[in-house]
Amino acid sequence: MQVNDRFLGGLVIVAGVAVIAGTLGFRELPGQQFGSSFFPRLIGSAMILSGLALAMARTDTPWLAVSQMVQGAQGLKVASVFVAVLLWVFISPHLGFIATTALMITGLIVIAGGRVLSAALTGLGVAVLLHLIFSVLLRVPLPFGLVERVIT
Repeated sequence: MQVNDRFLGGLVIVAGVAVIAGTLGFRELPGQQFGSSFFPRLIGSAMILSGLALAMARTDTPWLAVSQMVQGAQGLKVASVFVAVLLWVFISPHLGFIATTALMITGLIVIAGGRVLSAALTGLGVAVLLHLIFSVLLRVPLPFGLVERVIT
């Protein structure tokens, strides 16, 4: 899918304005030259300038063009990734991180044409590895489920 640069520029401008608007409630730090809103406003300003550059660029492409990669069976595979992420968001609080992630990776590999057994082993291995990295090393709270209750 290809989107026109002017459309993207407009989206970036709106996002930049939203970033700056989000900083209006930030408080100033007494005795500091730069407050907590300085860098977000700087980034928002850069987004607005970048959006203007994109919007003013000369382009002859249509507003939206769907490439062949997302048409037909390939499109279903691409759509399955988005569906899998949405399902992960809704299922993981109930099933837990490891089980949901393993099922998602296994399903995506099978949809892409992989074998079920190797997909299941890969999904389980990646899920456990990601759990160790995020939960143990980085101390990120992950959805807690049945598998996590068994291993802790």
